[in-house]
Amino acid sequence: MKKLLNLLFFCLMMSTAHGQLTSIPNFGSNPGNLSMYIHTPGNMPSDAPLVLVMHGCTQTASSYSNESDWNSLADTYKFYVIHAQQKSANNSSECFNWFETGDISRGYGEAASLKNMTDYMKNNYSIDNGRVFATGFSGGGAMTTVMLATYPDIFSGGAVMSGLPYKVATSTNAAFMAMFGNVNQSPSQLGNSVRSASSHNGPWPKVVSFHGSSDYTVYYMNQNEIMEQWTNVHGIDQTVDVTENSFMGNSAITKSQFQDANGNTQVVTYSINGMGHTIAIDPGNGETQGGHTGSYTNDVDFFSSYWAAEFFGILENTTPSLNPPTNVSATASSSTQINLSWIDNASTETAYHVERALSSGGNYSTIATLSANASSYNDESLAPATTYYYKITVTDGSTSASSIEVSATTQQGGTNSPPAAPSSLSASATGMSSVQLSWQDNANNENAHILERSEGNESNYAVIANLSANVESYSDNGLSASTTYYYRVKASNAEGNSAYSNSANATTEGQATIVTIGSTSGNGILSYSNSNAMGQSFTATADGQVVEIDVKLVYGISGSSLKIFQGNTVSGSPAYEQTGISAASGWQTIPLSTPFDVSYGQVYTFVITNSSIRYAYSNTYNSGNFWYNTISYGVFDAAFTISVSTSSGSARFAESPDNIAHLGKPFTIYPNPSFGTIKVRIGEEATLGRLELITTSGQVLMRKDLNANLSEVNLEGIKSGLYILQIKTQDQLFKSQLVVR
Repeated sequence: MKKLLNLLFFCLMMSTAHGQLTSIPNFGSNPGNLSMYIHTPGNMPSDAPLVLVMHGCTQTASSYSNESDWNSLADTYKFYVIHAQQKSANNSSECFNWFETGDISRGYGEAASLKNMTDYMKNNYSIDNGRVFATGFSGGGAMTTVMLATYPDIFSGGAVMSGLPYKVATSTNAAFMAMFGNVNQSPSQLGNSVRSASSHNGPWPKVVSFHGSSDYTVYYMNQNEIMEQWTNVHGIDQTVDVTENSFMGNSAITKSQFQDANGNTQVVTYSINGMGHTIAIDPGNGETQGGHTGSYTNDVDFFSSYWAAEFFGILENTTPSLNPPTNVSATASSSTQINLSWIDNASTETAYHVERALSSGGNYSTIATLSANASSYNDESLAPATTYYYKITVTDGSTSASSIEVSATTQQGGTNSPPAAPSSLSASATGMSSVQLSWQDNANNENAHILERSEGNESNYAVIANLSANVESYSDNGLSASTTYYYRVKASNAEGNSAYSNSANATTEGQATIVTIGSTSGNGILSYSNSNAMGQSFTATADGQVVEIDVKLVYGISGSSLKIFQGNTVSGSPAYEQTGISAASGWQTIPLSTPFDVSYGQVYTFVITNSSIRYAYSNTYNSGNFWYNTISYGVFDAAFTISVSTSSGSARFAESPDNIAHLGKPFTIYPNPSFGTIKVRIGEEATLGRLELITTSGQVLMRKDLNANLSEVNLEGIKSGLYILQIKTQDQLFKSQLVVR
């Protein structure tokens, strides 16, 4: 069964941990084979609270601790934190197995391992047994309700971030149904699942749920199911007792409280309007601010971890906090120096750290450690005309506080004269339509680089790009095949232009062939709506350029976008994006407006937003994964084909027509090469469809509806060259290369 678990995963990307985690390799009996990490703040009081934190799928303990920022809260409010971590041996995407009976039953599997982690803390630290809590995101959120249900005698409360109720799934298929909001049990059914999980008769853990209304991975209705389950467990109705619209002045947040007969709040829901499958954060230094940006966080000016801790009632244990520096300023005094100053607001600090980065919110590093009471620093030996970003962090040895980010740009270097000329310009063709250029920047006072190109000879130079200072490379795209291009570059500033660099030339690659990648099998439907980003990762079988992508759509699309990412991922910025795509249902061709370069053996992922793509229930294509939003399915494949245009010198492998054997090959096209006409032979088993003749850049030149009488197609007016000939039927796609003489 666990071989199929990668079908269920809520994918998140890793980021750098905030705060030190300590590994506890031997915490006791570990039937679930989990890893344990802890965060222990300094100067801890006796009988401190304990919070068990569980990450989402493909996350780690360190990445989720950074994004959720529980460690910072622990440092301020003095409680211990367990960061549990799944292992890939249990689950290939490192999800907690919230739907496996052997892992969600008291005394067994992962649930038992997690409980034993809390026992370790109680045996080794001063823990208040009445203040032990659980929280988690996505799969970890679903595991939170598991721990509350199976060990209600251990946990006093839980905070579920985009999770699910306890035991709404005990199989792969049921898990999908629950995630997509298709499991709708009555409150008593949901409550009975909790009551039957142990012999406990009360009191029961209190529960708070945080969920985005636009979550299409774990659908928003699961928050209502969680509310129904735990209000029923507490013996209270499902009618809201207190509603706070625009909670704390935030119009996106609605807080709802459900109280028992004594007026005690037992269940709370925070609904975050417009948020997807993420945790809510509010980066900053304010009391209620925190969290760090990541692939699956959303800055909605609401720090969900803080309000979870507030719900737990563990924000009382505080020590005098350090006040961060204010009025931080950064001023460039020359081309190589920036002067920093700030107001020292702390009284118990031991040091100040000056931190610097090269981009806003980037990777900061400490460049200087200053003594207590410091309020200025001069950063020297910098590069001219460069922007630097700074934060000033005050510390007392156990806690720290950082200022806001400030920046300054060093002055232009040099004297009042034109810049030195670039040198060592080189040019190399990287395909049929692109040339890669590089050169050496010899100036320190330029404002720009001006790049010029001439086609065929050096007599017709024209400016093709105005580039920033310090740039030393450029990719020239959209060129013609088999063409020689000449280049030169010069530097510029307010005083004038430098001399030109040496000239360099390159000849783009010649006539292309078409390599087809993909699988045309698949009639499965994963989503009955177009509110998804769906696609497939694939491995390039040649150096070349993607000129078109064919997909089998469940519904017609309008205003969608095609995105291509480097690697088997949909995180970060796409390497290619094309907007405004509309197409009907069934097999559809999406020509790329600009061919996208791919390299032999490299993996890429394409997705189409606002779409639903049919898929095969097995691996009909073995070199990539089917992607549904942020979930990667290793055992499914989309119905798709990728057409890569490649020169004969770059082709490593090209599929022959027989490589799409599952089509049955009911069509025969001949002769190839053709001389004015082609003949079409239609097999008896063929479903009639449409024939299309397409250029390698994606332009459709001809469309013919197939019928029993069509036996010859006139190619009059079609220029000599290489084309893509494809036949679309209702359920199949046949594609081949055609050479016209």
